[in-house]
Amino acid sequence: MAGVAAAGCAADAPLKTVNHVDLPRYMGTWYVIGAMPNMFENGKVATADEYQLRPDGTIDNWYHYRKGFDAPPKKWHGKAWLPDPKDASRWKVQLLWPFRSDYTILALSDDYRVSLVGLPSRKLLWVLSKDPVIDDGAYHQLLEQARAQGFPVEKMRKVPQRPEDAGKPGYLE
Repeated sequence: MAGVAAAGCAADAPLKTVNHVDLPRYMGTWYVIGAMPNMFENGKVATADEYQLRPDGTIDNWYHYRKGFDAPPKKWHGKAWLPDPKDASRWKVQLLWPFRSDYTILALSDDYRVSLVGLPSRKLLWVLSKDPVIDDGAYHQLLEQARAQGFPVEKMRKVPQRPEDAGKPGYLE
């Protein structure tokens, strides 16, 4: 019972973010290793977010995907910005006008190779990596960090980044 009560409290508390993000170092291509299924990402493979810092401090955001490994690559272009320029762990993202979303960096490896990003509502969560594949131990460690903050990580699914990943248990369809 205490565990259930603690999980409920974690879901109501504000998200704890990383202490510092070197924004220029964070830029680049991040492969989506895992995600909570949602209507925008379902049916897509080889997904990645690409970030590029603009001179005005806003961020170009390209979402790369395929609708199957035999399908041509596609992308959406959006933008992101920091509501508080002193806190690079919390972004606003707009990939599709007029929809805006929060982007909260919950974990970030020291080498800026792996990141955990979620929404304050805890309805969406992503494991991102600068590489298309990460170690299962690192993946599960990030999920445990998300669980501690009240995310329903049992909903998480890996994103097929390679043809051999498609159709495997635990992957998005």
